[in-house]
Amino acid sequence: MNHFETLTEAMEDLRDRGYTHEFAPKKDFLIEKSTETKLRGEEFNVDEFHRFEGTSDPGDEMTLYAITTNSGMKGVFVSAQGTYSNEVSSELMAKFNISDRANVNTQGSVEPLTNSPAAQ
Repeated sequence: MNHFETLTEAMEDLRDRGYTHEFAPKKDFLIEKSTETKLRGEEFNVDEFHRFEGTSDPGDEMTLYAITTNSGMKGVFVSAQGTYSNEVSSELMAKFNISDRANVNTQGSVEPLTNSPAAQ
């Protein structure tokens, strides 16, 4: 897995690999923004994730999830720290807790950006 320095760079790479849809959480399901397709937790899988930490503000933390639905639709879900904490069911957000799932690609994805010029 590549280590990306920016969210944009990661999203472009995922788009090139077929993750072209955008998802957002809504209560106890995800919704695909352009088609308004609703997905329950059992209808999609998290394939990989990338976390980005702000260099000066911890509130800038973002996590990018690459998702594949059971029907084969691929897309991304971007979560800002705490953004959805009051809007989404705990059951849906548990789907994004990848720490106990060996099939999710996490290789280096939580490594802080310490090599970038902005972080030095």
